[in-house]
Amino acid sequence: MRNRLLTAASDELSRLVGVAPPVIPHVLRGGTRLTGRWTNQPYEGYVAPMNEHVIAATFEGDGFAHARIDGKRIAAPSTPGSITMAPRGHDGDWRITGPLVVTNVYLGHDRLLDCGDQIAEGRAFELLDRVNYSDTKLFTIMRLIADEIDNPEHHSLVFLEHALDILCLQLIRQHSTLGDPVRLMQRGLARWQVNRVTAFMRENMGSDISLQDLANVVGMSRFHFCSAFHAATGSPPHEYLTRLRIRCACQLLNDHRLPIQAIALAVGYSTPSAFSATFHRIVGVTPRQYRKDS
Repeated sequence: MRNRLLTAASDELSRLVGVAPPVIPHVLRGGTRLTGRWTNQPYEGYVAPMNEHVIAATFEGDGFAHARIDGKRIAAPSTPGSITMAPRGHDGDWRITGPLVVTNVYLGHDRLLDCGDQIAEGRAFELLDRVNYSDTKLFTIMRLIADEIDNPEHHSLVFLEHALDILCLQLIRQHSTLGDPVRLMQRGLARWQVNRVTAFMRENMGSDISLQDLANVVGMSRFHFCSAFHAATGSPPHEYLTRLRIRCACQLLNDHRLPIQAIALAVGYSTPSAFSATFHRIVGVTPRQYRKDS
């Protein structure tokens, strides 16, 4: 399911830039992929949600980066030593005005969660968007990774694995909701995450949707997703989905040509009795009575 919803970072960047980033053939722990230094040409367009967290370090170049992410507009000069990040699942409109010499880490989400399990003490967290952001420590880690790829030595893969562990630690400490007091107080899903989850619910209403399916949409564990969704919406995921299904059923019942059994199947109930019981609990009348009254 994850691959169906999100596109691979290297494929999406290839589409935007018009040339494939020079990803090394080795896949590191957690599905993480790396590049050495390469020239990222100017581009403009919509960046679809990607399956990995994309971190870029800029070594050379100028111009500006413009981004519109989750309704927020961000613009910052492209300066050597800066970091740009697009967290997994985020999308938006981007425009890069000048060629840049960069290195990329396409960080697997499972790897980030493994690090989070060690230091987040069970708290849910999300990475933050960054556009040409200054972080000397993170840039130094990215430069070490690029140097090792461009000039490999004995046991380079071991070196890279350890460097990525340090990178994950710095990301969580300085570039996640755990390091942002305002976002930490909110503790709920971001608006873009709620929108994506509820859109998935609507698009798959007739299917058997599990809690893990919903958690996968935003790349979280079931436990963290459940608490974060509740904090953001005021309802547990299952109850929100149930009420969404019943609202849709009410609309469909206004069309008297549709059999009630067909409506039950369309909104995710395999039997008319289960549909009728849930409908009565929420609306106060049976589907048949609701149709008659309407």
